[in-house]
Amino acid sequence: MTDDQVQRRLTTILAADAVGFSRLMDADEEATLRTLRDHREIIDFLVSSHNGRVFGSAGDSVIVEFPSPVEAVRCAVEIQSGIQKSNSGFPEERVMRFRIGINLGDVMVEGENLLGDAVNIASRLEALADAGGILISGTIYDQIAGKITNTVEFDGEKTLKNIEGHIRTYRVSVEETNGETSQRNSTGLEFDPPERPCIAIIPFKFMGSEPNKDYLADGLRFGISATLTQLSGLFLVHAPALNSYRGKDVSAPTVGAEFGARYILEGAVQQAGNRIRVTVQLTDVEIGQTIFAQRYDQVLDDIFQVQDEITRQIISALNIELATNERNRIWFGKLNSPEAVEYYYRGASHFYELNREDNAIARGLFEELYRVQPDSVVGPSYVSVTHWMDGFFFWTDPGARSMKLAASWAQKAMEYEDNNGIGHAVFGHLLLLEGRYEEALALCKTGARLRASCPLAHALHGLVLNYCGDAHSAVQSVKEALNLEKVYPAWLIDILAAAYRDCGDVALSIPAAKESLRINPRNNDARVILCSDYGLASDRDAARRIADEVITIDPTFRLSDYAKSQPYKDPAALDRVMNVLRDAGLPD
Repeated sequence: MTDDQVQRRLTTILAADAVGFSRLMDADEEATLRTLRDHREIIDFLVSSHNGRVFGSAGDSVIVEFPSPVEAVRCAVEIQSGIQKSNSGFPEERVMRFRIGINLGDVMVEGENLLGDAVNIASRLEALADAGGILISGTIYDQIAGKITNTVEFDGEKTLKNIEGHIRTYRVSVEETNGETSQRNSTGLEFDPPERPCIAIIPFKFMGSEPNKDYLADGLRFGISATLTQLSGLFLVHAPALNSYRGKDVSAPTVGAEFGARYILEGAVQQAGNRIRVTVQLTDVEIGQTIFAQRYDQVLDDIFQVQDEITRQIISALNIELATNERNRIWFGKLNSPEAVEYYYRGASHFYELNREDNAIARGLFEELYRVQPDSVVGPSYVSVTHWMDGFFFWTDPGARSMKLAASWAQKAMEYEDNNGIGHAVFGHLLLLEGRYEEALALCKTGARLRASCPLAHALHGLVLNYCGDAHSAVQSVKEALNLEKVYPAWLIDILAAAYRDCGDVALSIPAAKESLRINPRNNDARVILCSDYGLASDRDAARRIADEVITIDPTFRLSDYAKSQPYKDPAALDRVMNVLRDAGLPD
């Protein structure tokens, strides 16, 4: 990095300030300074305990950096609790309280100081917090939801001075809820840490002046991810969850703290003519050590050899024991055509953007891959899933045609000896829609086994399990998908909410459905689930209110159409849902 380049990173900022400090100083300077010193001792000790770093302090205020939003909020709660105890015994007029604001965002680094809107937003939130309270931004809430035991309440969108746009804000209660209440008030999205080694791959950097070559860095990362996804001994953070780091300078400890990953892989790609240089580094953030760092210089045609070698080194460094069948199917050995390599990397770069336009571009590239390399399962697998996404997310009309094409390509993918499980997961879901329940369940189970770290495979397995009548197993499968996904899409939370409802845990289904609506306020699927939840909980007023919202969003909504989209194996399970929706006032 040259001297004139600005270093940036994503981090969590906590701003704290004493309330009414000038008034307290006017009343008794010496006593106020003693109290401030006592409170600062509490703050400094807790900041250090939660791996924070004070980088700004002006008398009665302090600004702190944390590598983790969860640790920042936990520290804030302990600070307010500690100060509250320290204030006990003081008369009200002598009590010194603090306000705290917390934000997650991109900052500029200037020596030991941090600058930018991320810091300013934390300071603005602090000014809006209650005395003795904590106010956090939406970016913080998105990371801590389901991970703390304190009540968090939405406080509206706010316009902050000199900050463009509106900021979602949430108030965090200093008091912890008891165990039972905590479980029932959560979104049901909290998960135990994975027992398998957990790794996150930060978007690789392309160190060149040609922006149209970025796909090389993206494709290499996605290629490594696609291979590691198939290993049962590894927990891999889903690649799209890390896309926000693309083009940013971010530290391995920061990423590890954000995603609960112990191992972080970073990389950079350079190209000169037909030669390519790849540098990678694998860090164990728990012990703060680099496990391996390597540079590869190869001709571009050999890039898959580099990809496979990096993957082998990860497996070796993490001491992952492979099953026999995994050894035979995880490598991209048959993608030996230079054209196929480029089509795969370009296609993967678009595919993981997860939107309609990029999905269509990716499909065209994967079709070309199949044309030049028909003996590889990669082309048919990804063509299949792009068609499935078009149909599932209603990106094409009619969706039935997309699903038919998805089925055709999925069947083709399953014929390969070295299949990667994508075809099984997709075709299993399509068989569910045809009412072929046992076949659907068997295929989706195989897809989830072959793709141990694939959220889509686990999600479809959970979806099929629920419709086949095993809601409890569905909850576990969908939780596995959500844990892998890290950044929760609304459709995946809908599956969890429905599974909670169908296994009788309406108290967890309600907050899950609400969380889906927070992510996508126009998601009528979540509204229908929430309406049925309230009906099952005998809260008729709430059920009717949500039913009115469903009709407002979609005046053409009819229960007869909705029933067709719910392929339950047991008609009684569907009738149970339809009856409460009908009682809530939704039209037949």
